[in-house]
Amino acid sequence: MFEYFLWVALGLIAVALLGTLLLMVRSRDEYVIVAISDLVFYSMIGFYIVWSMYNRTQIAYEIILLASVVGGILPTMSMARIISRGRR
Repeated sequence: MFEYFLWVALGLIAVALLGTLLLMVRSRDEYVIVAISDLVFYSMIGFYIVWSMYNRTQIAYEIILLASVVGGILPTMSMARIISRGRR
């Protein structure tokens, strides 16, 4: 029964990811593309979380923690770099 919920969760994340990628391709504004790329990264973290519930790994929690920390810092830095047009 639990596996059914995992497959449903993976399906919902996949549909959301495809919609996000479609929006990224159709958008022309670079600020929107940067924000959407963050959503793609977060959905990949979600994929890994659901996958790690189904498959046993020894470092699942460490990878999730590292990805969440990196997912909080890198988008801010990339948005700042785009707004400043690459100047430091």
